Amino acid sequence: MAWKFELLARYPVPLTEGPVWDGEFMYFTHIQAHRIMRFDPKSGAISEWRTGTHFTNGLAFDLKGRLFGCSSGARAIVRFDPDGKMVTVADRLDGKRLNTPNDLAIDRKGRIWFTNPWNEGNVAKDAKEELDHRAVLRADPQPDGSCTLTRVTFDTIQPNGILVSQDQRTLYVAESNYDASKLRELRAYP
Repeated sequence: MAWKFELLARYPVPLTEGPVWDGEFMYFTHIQAHRIMRFDPKSGAISEWRTGTHFTNGLAFDLKGRLFGCSSGARAIVRFDPDGKMVTVADRLDGKRLNTPNDLAIDRKGRIWFTNPWNEGNVAKDAKEELDHRAVLRADPQPDGSCTLTRVTFDTIQPNGILVSQDQRTLYVAESNYDASKLRELRAYP
């Protein structure tokens, strides 16, 4: 099958990521510009949807239609509320700040699975890595609205993209070690 792409946008400041669809619009992040953009396929228009997103990378909607993101600069998992607020959902594990959350997937139970590598380009220059690992973490929602965090991988060095399978039985993780002597891997965790 031959595919032909249509260029939707090109930005002088690179790095767009996190495309997600809400049934009407596609949203994507412009990480270095601290923005979330919205593409309307009916009109072809791309507009700025949110600003001040602190290097937000991956995006995902939950079953309630709420948009969540990995804010690397804020070192947090955040929710983008309709009133314009960016609400911190999780920012610490065992009392230590998260690294630079990169990508996330939300399962049918509302649990947020996310990668937590260290990306120096998406955090303040003086930021220090507090955790002694770069892992996949899971945020489990609690009745009071808070989340508890659990480390779920112990063999990752630079986890990147993440996806929960449609049957909810497998977690897929892109291991994206930047060491040229190591191959990047797509891993499946049952």
